[in-house]
Amino acid sequence: MSDRPPEPVGLYEPFTRLGPVVFVSAISSARDGQLITGKVGADIDFAHAQAAATRAAENLLSVIVDAAERDPSRIKKILLLRGYVNATEDFAQVHKVVDAASEFLIEKLGEKGRHARTSLGCATLPNGNTVTLEAVVLLK
Repeated sequence: MSDRPPEPVGLYEPFTRLGPVVFVSAISSARDGQLITGKVGADIDFAHAQAAATRAAENLLSVIVDAAERDPSRIKKILLLRGYVNATEDFAQVHKVVDAASEFLIEKLGEKGRHARTSLGCATLPNGNTVTLEAVVLLK
């Protein structure tokens, strides 16, 4: 996991908080100036798409830890994960790509990482991202 989350690429905050509930903005696979880009089913294969989802989940967890004031023990539960996959119209395994992000979060957080989820295929994502994630999290 990266110590610091990526900087926003637009006019928004990485997260907003309402009491113990945190809404995390869309997070990409960007790390160290590298972004996993491409459309699944056209110019990127399934394994690379899952790698993008895992890296995006690492970045998402970094934002969540920031929202928890750098104290991971304050994370009570990931309530909802939304995964957006830049995919061709006929790519029907979007949910399997996002499974890689879910698996990472459960591996790192245990039962606190289990969540409701939506997986969507998109015609495009900002900057050509392959996978973007957003979440709703409950803190202690």
